[in-house]
Amino acid sequence: MNRRTGPSGQQRAHRSQQLRARGLTWDQIAAVWETDCPEIGPRVALRWAHNLSHQEVADHWNALDIGEPTMVKARIYQFEHWPAKGRRPSLSALHTLARIYQVHAHRLLSDTEYALYSSQDRQEIDRIDYRRLDENFRDNVPASCQVPQFPGTAEVSHPATSQMRDRRALSPQEQLELYARESSHILSEAEFSNVGSSTIERLNADLKRIAADYLKAPTGPLLRDVRRIRDEALRLLEGHQPLRYRKDLYLVAGWAMTLLAWISTDLGRPSAAISHAQAASHFAEETGHDALRAWVCKSQQVAAYWDERKVEAVRHAERGLEYARGAGGETELMLASTLALDYARLGRPDDARRLLRRAQEIDPTTSEHFPGGPLSCSSERALSYWADTYLMLNDPGSALTAASRSVAISQGRPMRDRNLGTERMTALHIVRAHIDAGALDGASEALRRVLETPPELRAAPLLFKLGEIANRVPASGHGKDIREGIRAFCSESRPPLEG
Repeated sequence: MNRRTGPSGQQRAHRSQQLRARGLTWDQIAAVWETDCPEIGPRVALRWAHNLSHQEVADHWNALDIGEPTMVKARIYQFEHWPAKGRRPSLSALHTLARIYQVHAHRLLSDTEYALYSSQDRQEIDRIDYRRLDENFRDNVPASCQVPQFPGTAEVSHPATSQMRDRRALSPQEQLELYARESSHILSEAEFSNVGSSTIERLNADLKRIAADYLKAPTGPLLRDVRRIRDEALRLLEGHQPLRYRKDLYLVAGWAMTLLAWISTDLGRPSAAISHAQAASHFAEETGHDALRAWVCKSQQVAAYWDERKVEAVRHAERGLEYARGAGGETELMLASTLALDYARLGRPDDARRLLRRAQEIDPTTSEHFPGGPLSCSSERALSYWADTYLMLNDPGSALTAASRSVAISQGRPMRDRNLGTERMTALHIVRAHIDAGALDGASEALRRVLETPPELRAAPLLFKLGEIANRVPASGHGKDIREGIRAFCSESRPPLEG
């Protein structure tokens, strides 16, 4: 065999005829050629299996196509050399080639090439199957040998190779030679990757930027950016990469869907948040990443609470705290503070105070990686949760102290580091503390800053809390002014997705 030009037509014919006589399918014979010649792609291997020239494939094509001959050998060549150059086969072209070669259309593409088609096109590719035209094909192919589905597997595990081993007897010498070629092929595939450290760093940096900008910039573009990051991570997972990068991509996808869940709740769509969180939970479990597991539970807790399912919210918080113990730092601080507040909301004051003391002892400086923004727990955010807990425990004095300290810390930070969503909610805790203490003047002053929030940044939980405050003040005097200010604010709010 000439290593530069490949086997001659005579060599291909002799080898394929031998393998065909032993009962191998066209798919399996192509796998043998791929093992022998790792530099060729699946479409070349299938043409060699049938021992056809480019012109002969074009002739078969034109024989199947009704009307004037349209296919030429140059186009077949272009199909074989895509994506490095040449032309990508259309769905119609994959139909015809699969019929000529008597294979499943997915067999015409490497996993990396398959990932370059749209999701809708991939569904159609999965339906194109002409293997029954192959006289050597058997229906009883083991389930483990089916075409792998998302998130994909390495091509070195292609079913054709394992089927070939099981279906033909090899001499000891042939076994040694074949297994050695397979190992060389495995090495070349293992070293190939469609992603590197720079890609992972870029995706994580994008997530951090979006989290930092959330509730400071219009929500619509940020939401689309998170979706883009999620989809890019999933598309890359359909290719091939080392395990360390595969786990990194799982984490990117998991964090992106957790952020989508949080934003969906803020947009007043808790049911959508649950769908995102359930998907994120799969990726968290696959990676065994305690911080991601805990924040997925936190996003589920938030969605359940704002959907008025408070008992379910507590269950999510309790499960999240179990994971958070392994992550420590800000993650544990957030889940402990969350659970303290939920216990107070359910009328369990002793449990609430116990968790509150525990939260106040946690060091938030030792933390694993997470995006930040709403998926983080700075000292001022923890203080905000504690203030809300004190309100539920009928201790407005402690609530006012904690909330005022939280706002002061936040306002002392550079704008890029401030969580304005938390800051606004904390200001409402100050308003509520003043109301509970009978100081409506202080409540009106604290409320003024919140009522300056631009319409496009008014999240659903903020509007909900304002409604609660309006119901707690009298309908006369300063109470009437507070109610009218809240009513006007809510009436001119518009969906945060605008912009």
